[in-house]
Amino acid sequence: MTLMIEGMDCQGCVRSVENAIRKQDPKAEVAIDLATGRADVGTTLARDGVVAAIEGAGFDVTG
Repeated sequence: MTLMIEGMDCQGCVRSVENAIRKQDPKAEVAIDLATGRADVGTTLARDGVVAAIEGAGFDVTG
């Protein structure tokens, strides 16, 4: 799934998002483009679960 994330401004933010998703699904494949805020996530989790994990880490999912 592809998500657009707002609020990331450094690699630490990227790691926080990756860790939040992998806490819910350790086998998730996560690729984030910091410049665009685009996250491509391969996971067995439902979209709502991924969004909740990202928002729980303090970031906004906009798409």
